[in-house]
Amino acid sequence: MPVAQFMAAANAHYYATRDPLGAAGDFVTAPEISQMFGELVGLWCADLWDRAGRPPSHWVELGPGRGTLAADARSAMARA
Repeated sequence: MPVAQFMAAANAHYYATRDPLGAAGDFVTAPEISQMFGELVGLWCADLWDRAGRPPSHWVELGPGRGTLAADARSAMARA
């Protein structure tokens, strides 16, 4: 069995049988520790957007995860 095929099978099994994110998982990201991180990112982005003259824009979180950063940032942006 080629290594690539083995790793694909191992990854598929691993992610299908557990949640690797969070305190009970294998790693924790800053947005999972405290929503304050995402809110500060959101306030920073809202300030930059305002200084740029409020051009049309999209808030998109790319990458693996639960979308916690995007949700927290967007919440803060809506209040700014």
